[in-house]
Amino acid sequence: MTATLRDVKLLIVDRDGVVARDPDGRSARSEGWQALPGSAAAIARLVHGGWRVAMMADSGPLARGAIDMAGLNAMHGRILDEIEAAGGRVDAVVFVPPADAPARLEHAVASLVDALARLGATGADTVLVADTCADLEAGHAAGCRPVLVLSGHGCAAFDADRLPPGTVVRPDLSALAAELAP
Repeated sequence: MTATLRDVKLLIVDRDGVVARDPDGRSARSEGWQALPGSAAAIARLVHGGWRVAMMADSGPLARGAIDMAGLNAMHGRILDEIEAAGGRVDAVVFVPPADAPARLEHAVASLVDALARLGATGADTVLVADTCADLEAGHAAGCRPVLVLSGHGCAAFDADRLPPGTVVRPDLSALAAELAP
């Protein structure tokens, strides 16, 4: 029997374009970040529906030297506070290299596989939700079920026609949460 998305109980959601927006796309200030409309409530809905949630974050600001680890933690703290205020919870933050890093796919897959092991999950037990082909490719290579959301850069990723096999497409995280945690 083929499992459906609803049979899986770990979601890894991409920070940029799925959970939060960065006004200039490269901000290294915590005050520049905020949850996308509906994303904190969607995570709360998923958590209350029995899902575990991890957030995938590219380490671009850190890699560029635009921020130190304390600043990156403050940036994530702002987003995580919004999620908690909505009644949700994020069990882990998974760091992956920025999109322009050498050997990005290999390193992103290794980060995801390590996170899955720490969270006691397998790729087959995990849905990875992202808005870029690069993140979906990393999730697929780690064995996760890829879901493209059209928020953030999702429309451009959809138009690029490079989605991994089996990618499911949804308008945004709220629509996916309504489906998975009715």
